[in-house]
Amino acid sequence: MATLLVDKKDQQFVLNEMLEIDKLSEYPKFSEHSGFDMVLTEAHRFAKSEFYPTTEEADRNGCVYDPKDKTVKFPECFHTPLEKFNEGGWLAMCDDPAVGGDGYPHTLGTAVSEIFYAAGFYIYGAAELTHAAAKVIETFGTDEQKELYMTRLYSGEWMGSMCLTESDAGSDVGAVQTIATPNEDGTYAISGTKIFITAGEHDMAENIIHMVLARVEGDPEGTKGLSLFIVPKHLSDEKGNLIRSNDVYCSGIEHKMGLHGLVTCTMAYGDNKQCTGFLLGKQGNGIVEMFHMMNEQRLLVGLEGLSFSSSAYLHAVDYTTTRIQGRSVYPEDSKKPGPVKIVNHPDVKRMLLTMKGYVEGERALAYFTSMCMDYSHVTEGDESKEWRGLVELLTPIVKAYLTENSWFVTGMAIQCAGGYGYCSDYPFERLARDCKVTTLFEGTNGIQAMDLVFRKLIANKLVNFNNLMGRIDQTIKAADALGTLKNEVEIVQGAKERLEAAAAELSQLAQNPNAIDLYAKATPFLDVMGDVLIGWLHLWQLTIISPKMPELTGSESIGEIKKLVKKVKNGTFYYGKMQSSKYFIGTILRRTYGKFEELKSNADPVIDMFDTAFTG
Repeated sequence: MATLLVDKKDQQFVLNEMLEIDKLSEYPKFSEHSGFDMVLTEAHRFAKSEFYPTTEEADRNGCVYDPKDKTVKFPECFHTPLEKFNEGGWLAMCDDPAVGGDGYPHTLGTAVSEIFYAAGFYIYGAAELTHAAAKVIETFGTDEQKELYMTRLYSGEWMGSMCLTESDAGSDVGAVQTIATPNEDGTYAISGTKIFITAGEHDMAENIIHMVLARVEGDPEGTKGLSLFIVPKHLSDEKGNLIRSNDVYCSGIEHKMGLHGLVTCTMAYGDNKQCTGFLLGKQGNGIVEMFHMMNEQRLLVGLEGLSFSSSAYLHAVDYTTTRIQGRSVYPEDSKKPGPVKIVNHPDVKRMLLTMKGYVEGERALAYFTSMCMDYSHVTEGDESKEWRGLVELLTPIVKAYLTENSWFVTGMAIQCAGGYGYCSDYPFERLARDCKVTTLFEGTNGIQAMDLVFRKLIANKLVNFNNLMGRIDQTIKAADALGTLKNEVEIVQGAKERLEAAAAELSQLAQNPNAIDLYAKATPFLDVMGDVLIGWLHLWQLTIISPKMPELTGSESIGEIKKLVKKVKNGTFYYGKMQSSKYFIGTILRRTYGKFEELKSNADPVIDMFDTAFTG
């Protein structure tokens, strides 16, 4: 099976030519770092040699639950790759050296994470939850908690999980019923059940540190009464020596459509009234602390969606450039006998260009969001505030838009391969099965849309939104000055103006406290905003590529450029990017104009529909 994961050339283009990542090295925080391409190259090598070979076996064999001792075994093939991953220090590559990290920019870490997710989602998904647990302890824990838990989590010696969801408290986090009762020694007795806990039990580490959301006995209902607790699978002394098992166990695992190699557990806490938990941070501040962990995960889940799309697209390219069937419809090929590679059929090219446009635009969006995070850390005052505002605004879009489209892109990849795409001979059907859950992880995409509209737009009075629109204006101005992108400039400008009008209309609707149209329009709005942002990023890329093509080929004629690009270094790469950017803007973004009309439509049928009317 071919190892087709992430387009390294496109990663380098976004990092180096578009975002100019080297400029981060001018700041003291990153001044000791250079050679980012070397890290990227090593990540590709490691992912292909260690992670990717485990994927097929893990999907086929899955995780095994033993109901007698209530344990879970991950696929045996995971153990050595995870050991090498931990030895390489990959998990904490972007964390402060003071906590055992390497201090690399998040922008680079995002590129590396895309590679690892594409190669070994099951292993890397569990590892990143461990990172999230370590980060929240780093942020809110005591010195003793950091020394005992954080350092062992960042090193991979111990692993972690995030435990929010309950059977009656999924999206409604405030309905959590897990109880924490104070003990005389300052610890808490935890009692409750959590469901859908990724990597809640397994045999990949000697200890699992659960971050459990619970309500201290007597605290108020709702989110304000929740606290966060460190609940180890095994209790230890202050030096990390394991003493005894905690009253925590896995009561069963889910049988799922996909992600067979990454276990999803139901976890029981305190069945014997002996589950010990340690308060993290302040009592009643649990939702703030947990969302610190969830926001990191939401960006990563968006990246998960991108990784599935990337792998599906590259496999589709590989399949269509090797599968031979049908005659060419091009007049110049009329005298050539015999069938051709199916990539030569216009409808197949259309599907490949669609996938390529989404993947490359979404990669730019994910990396740009991480770059905003980096600049928020190295700048000060209003500038830092503006960068942070962009991260807050873009987070729900990265999470929802990239994952929603992964389901679309993997489906289109199946279509490219025809009947074989639906069979397990190729990875297409696995990618589709695995990717769907990303639309559900860390808050469903509908919740992300409401977060975008109510918190990130309306509550913010469009401040961050307008800052982002200003950046789009700068790109439009730069593209217009080239004189060769007038059609693309016109389309992006029109889409941007429609987006501003839609945001203003939603803000106006919000003036009526009884208006619930906003709930019906939230998801369509996130979708069109995602389209416009991807169109903007493609236009940004065209401002780099368009002047480069004549430089590479020595010709201004697109016809001559097409003939000459194959003869110059990286010519076909830049030509391919130019075509996919023009296609996305000229076709997909133009289609978005119709979506804006949908936003203007009457929401009354959605609002007025009652439950029994669906079936009569």
